[in-house]
Amino acid sequence: MRKTFVSDQNDTPEVDPEDIRAAEKAAGIETVPEGTEDLPPETPPEDPTEAELIVELQAQLVEAKAERLRAVAEAENTRKRAEREVSNVRKYAAEPLARDFLQVAEFIRMALQSVSEEQADADPLLKNLRVGVAMTEKTLLDAFERNHVTRIVAKQGDGYDHNLHEAISRIDAPEGVEAGQIVQMVGAGYRLHDRLIKPATVVVAQAAEAATKAATEAVDAAEVGGEGDNNA
Repeated sequence: MRKTFVSDQNDTPEVDPEDIRAAEKAAGIETVPEGTEDLPPETPPEDPTEAELIVELQAQLVEAKAERLRAVAEAENTRKRAEREVSNVRKYAAEPLARDFLQVAEFIRMALQSVSEEQADADPLLKNLRVGVAMTEKTLLDAFERNHVTRIVAKQGDGYDHNLHEAISRIDAPEGVEAGQIVQMVGAGYRLHDRLIKPATVVVAQAAEAATKAATEAVDAAEVGGEGDNNA
């Protein structure tokens, strides 16, 4: 049942505001909310002009081209990286085998150095043995060369290079050799293509003062150790 409101002054029933709004809506009358009568009507957004559309489309085209270039560059980098990895696998595939034979090559070299040419000339059997060992070494080194394994040889007076050499000892510089130069090669080094697989082990010359200081420190350390033992 619809409610009506009766005024105190007369018996005329008051109309419910909801009934008024419902009637206006049914009649197609737009009701202006209270307090908004003086506000200007809302302006619908304007459609972009042709020039604005062109600018927007051009920006989208530039971005799409940039995205495409980035994707192409990334794909190319991935392809090159994969090719490089495959190439390295093939290039250094012989490294494990080469490392296994390096010690064999060093043993052969030590066997040759243990017998001088003068000793070999004095004994025909020893000479034939030495010739056979030398031929074996040459055959092995030729096999290394065919597989891109090169021997690194250091001579007295050569400069020390930490990329190729490993100093196992330092001694007072002998006559004709400067500090920092190689005095003697103990063991040859080997390289597979451009990769060092074994540095040449060498003895390096140092200044006389450095050698004296090192010897003094060693003596002092020994004396300190001896005193400690005596006190104990």
